[in-house]
Amino acid sequence: TADLLGAIQALSQLSYSPEGNVILAGRRAWYHRDSPRAGRPTAVSPCDAVIDLHSHTLPGIDDGPGRDADSVEMARLSAADGVRVITCTPHRSRNTPTTAAQVAEGIAVLQPAIDAEGIDVRLAPGLEVTIDQASAMDEDELGAASLGGAGRWLLIEMPFQGWPLELPDLLTALEVRGFGAVIAHPERAQAVQTSPDRMREIVGRGALLQLTAGSISGENGPRPLRAAAQLLRAGFAHVIASDMHSPTWRPPGLTAGLNAAAEILRTTPDELRWMVDDVPRAILEGRDVRAPKLGKAPPSRRRPAGDPAGAPGPRRPRQR
Repeated sequence: TADLLGAIQALSQLSYSPEGNVILAGRRAWYHRDSPRAGRPTAVSPCDAVIDLHSHTLPGIDDGPGRDADSVEMARLSAADGVRVITCTPHRSRNTPTTAAQVAEGIAVLQPAIDAEGIDVRLAPGLEVTIDQASAMDEDELGAASLGGAGRWLLIEMPFQGWPLELPDLLTALEVRGFGAVIAHPERAQAVQTSPDRMREIVGRGALLQLTAGSISGENGPRPLRAAAQLLRAGFAHVIASDMHSPTWRPPGLTAGLNAAAEILRTTPDELRWMVDDVPRAILEGRDVRAPKLGKAPPSRRRPAGDPAGAPGPRRPRQR
């Protein structure tokens, strides 16, 4: 398709290191030319650092920043907050049909601008996909939209109003095709705020849940805070991300969110670092993931058969 050709053209303008990693302005980016599927970039492991898995950082694409300068400032604020990898996940919806090609092109322009300012942040690709769009996308489109371009995990937007009756069927369909789902900001959905335990089935079907840092810290109001706290205590939360849209509207703030989560769970931020490091890293690399027990490092390999868990862990999507 034209979108995929555009993405390939955008990536073909980048130079490769001898190891096969794409180089942007002399720095290693989040792509690798070797892929489990021909023509699809996959992820390479970053250094140990905080990863923001959900953001609207690319300018002029959706309801994120309108200017390049604002995007660079978002990267600067993120770096000051300890973030070293920002996943760019603009909306893919009926009203905002963003493509993977647009994301690739946006990163190819924005990363050098960030590098030029001396900001130690790398950008990774992705899309925040609505349930109806994910249901209609073919396998190639889904793979191109996956977090990190690794062809495994998709960021699926939880609707703010009503309970999505079609979500369980979507999770099953994705699993059959070899994909897993990360559900974005469920604590901000009215149906989850009313009954957080409804997410038990969704997690049991293999989905990971991403909470917004501003919800956990209380910046988004009491209802998202209450729902986030209940999901955390139930063991249904796997990732904390910013969902930042501008330097001032839902700005970076993973540290505040992580600290607030630690207070809710009566533990330390270090014990929950896996929610902003190990688990997001495994997602961007397309590896198996399940939430660790509190205070333990998360296993990145396949879950052993019969492994008991206090809360249902995500099932491993079937391999294509």
